[in-house]
Amino acid sequence: MFSFKLMVGQLFAGIAIGVQAMPAMAELSPPEINSIARQTTVLIAPGLTPELRRDLEENRNNPLENRQVWNPGSGAIVAREGNKYYVLTVAHNFYQRYLDTPGFWQSSGGTPFYGIRTWDGEVHKIEGVNDGRGCPLRGIAEARSLIRFGCRDRFIPGTETVDRNSDGDAVKGIDLAIISFTSSKDYAVASIGDSSTVKIGDRVYISGWPDPEQAQAQAGQSVRPVSRRQRRLAWGSVGAKLSPDASNQGYSIFYTDCTSPGMSGGPVFDKDGRLVGNHGRGTPNKQSCGKEGSPNSFLQSSDRPDAPGQAANTNNLSERFSASQQVNQAIDLIQQSRLRLPFNLQMPSADLIRRGLAGQSVQATSGSSGRLEFDIAADRTSGAFDDPSDVIPDIYKEYSSFSGLGSRIKDDPGGGCGTILLGEPCP
Repeated sequence: MFSFKLMVGQLFAGIAIGVQAMPAMAELSPPEINSIARQTTVLIAPGLTPELRRDLEENRNNPLENRQVWNPGSGAIVAREGNKYYVLTVAHNFYQRYLDTPGFWQSSGGTPFYGIRTWDGEVHKIEGVNDGRGCPLRGIAEARSLIRFGCRDRFIPGTETVDRNSDGDAVKGIDLAIISFTSSKDYAVASIGDSSTVKIGDRVYISGWPDPEQAQAQAGQSVRPVSRRQRRLAWGSVGAKLSPDASNQGYSIFYTDCTSPGMSGGPVFDKDGRLVGNHGRGTPNKQSCGKEGSPNSFLQSSDRPDAPGQAANTNNLSERFSASQQVNQAIDLIQQSRLRLPFNLQMPSADLIRRGLAGQSVQATSGSSGRLEFDIAADRTSGAFDDPSDVIPDIYKEYSSFSGLGSRIKDDPGGGCGTILLGEPCP
């Protein structure tokens, strides 16, 4: 297992990073955490080719199938080499059927491509995403634009009986992946924390891009197009923690939260604004959403998986809590793939935090400091903050136009037309 101290001393067999001992610092405020999250959280989704748009439109009224069509997810920028950026996310953001089915990509010559949207609104196109390993995964992960450590597809033989994530789809292996994009722009890189320091009762912050259409499908509803998306920062207390285990796809930090479908792969930050995990499982039980308390308020002592002699009941935990991977395990897997990345082990800088705070909407409160303000104590009934400064006006337009394909889907504001195609009247 990855050792944080060892990483500081000799990161990745000869790559010098010049990390100094980390000074103690005051706990960051929620607006400061949100500032870091805003700059390092990305949205990940396949490019909306005409073939994929047609498939999406045909399944609008079939919630079970619609979940299998277009699945925007989230991720965190964790490393940079020159003009290449690396995003840590979850494997279940990449359907195997997208990687293997040329019919989805006829308009792009049969080459799978995805888009990574950064906080400045640019969607970066990544071509040749298929890592060629199939599902279940075969061979050793190699340094490509996409490296998966697990795979997802309920249509692949051999994956039907493994545990399923909150979207109901099979995941085999460790539910982690890393994908890269190229840009000459200067994007923030998340500071890597040490997940071994996360304790029961600690507060964690989860950032990601909720997908209201996935939420509709999860609720068994007919899916109406929702083109506007808004990034969310959710928070909650850690209720249980296990050692990472492949049988549980690596999920090992369990917490109360107010996340939503679409936030899978998004970063999980500690109180110092350092990335300690990647969110990937949302509990169907949101009764604890926004409520924090002592560890014993979550689990009775007889149920505590960390109690002496107690075996972990991950099914029970998944009903009570949402869950994330541990960043230490992710780094272990990346090392095994022969990918050597210069991770950022420094604490988040004051300049980084100020940059993300600049231009954010200010709530009108007495004594306003001129920056984004929200009181986590007052907001415990919600447990989440939807950032009005981090909005996608039309995700369909962005994920069609970035590849020159144009957009055809838009919202149905009246609720009576179903899917509307651009340029066509409501029937």
